[in-house]
Amino acid sequence: MAEIIQERIEDRLPELEQLERIGLFSHAEIKAIIKKASDLEYKIQRRTLFKEDFINYVQYEINLLELIRRRRTRIGYSFKKDEIENSIVHRVQGVFQRASAKWKDDVQLWLSYVAFCKKWATKTRLSKVFSAMLAIHSNKPALWIMAAKWEMEDRLSSESARQLFLRALRFHPECPKLYKEYFRMELMHAEKLRKEKEEFEKASMDVENPDYSEEILKGELAWIIYKNSVSIIKGAEFHVSLLSIAQLFDFAKDLQKEIYDDLQALHTDDPLTWDYVARRELEIESQTEEQPTTKQAKAVEVGRKEERCCAVYEEAVKTLPTGELHQTMV
Repeated sequence: MAEIIQERIEDRLPELEQLERIGLFSHAEIKAIIKKASDLEYKIQRRTLFKEDFINYVQYEINLLELIRRRRTRIGYSFKKDEIENSIVHRVQGVFQRASAKWKDDVQLWLSYVAFCKKWATKTRLSKVFSAMLAIHSNKPALWIMAAKWEMEDRLSSESARQLFLRALRFHPECPKLYKEYFRMELMHAEKLRKEKEEFEKASMDVENPDYSEEILKGELAWIIYKNSVSIIKGAEFHVSLLSIAQLFDFAKDLQKEIYDDLQALHTDDPLTWDYVARRELEIESQTEEQPTTKQAKAVEVGRKEERCCAVYEEAVKTLPTGELHQTMV
């Protein structure tokens, strides 16, 4: 074991020499780092392994990375990162790999690995970490959503995000949260494409990308998810949640209307439907071309909205069994 530890310390020497040579650390500090590193290496190389020792090792290296960053900023030196920081990051990744292989059921350990890669590693590395984590924890929808969101929002790969959602739904075909986030992702994707197309048109550039088809730009993929999901996930609550997501996207008016109409048609006997319809009356803007401007006109408009809202509740009282609507409102 002593030979392994010595070899690991020798692997550090080039980066430590660079740290001293460029003036980020003193000779005494380098000696202290070597001593601490030797202690940490011993604990993760011995026969009996403890998870806490791996965590302490990683935390020490992260603290060292942060200290190097602060000192670089202080002296204005930004060179030699490949020889220094990248070497440390690569070593930490190796420690995380060993730990996650031994304690593979520890989700928090995996999440720490993900958090480290988000801050210090490449996107390609993080994508591989997500894949390894999901291969073991495929039974956790939240992890699939986390990975898909990262692919969409950070890696800017809607196709990778889509594939993750599709794989997740094979494992969890009745998970409402997965359908909602997948639905949201496709609407975000359509909105992104619409903005891209608009920019191209402003620049008088030819747009021949098949992704810019009218169907996709209108949210056809989100519509497919909506239709599939409501055939599996029953109930007004899920229906309303999809409608709330769709309302965040101005271009999806047709989709919003279809979801709203379906809500009223499919869930007439659900108090949540009536409550939603009633509250919606308070939010609907005036249908007249001119919006009320004076205080009196605004007060009249508010009164009309409240009347329509009350009318819906009155109709609900006549339609639903006694007490159900009251429970929803409370």
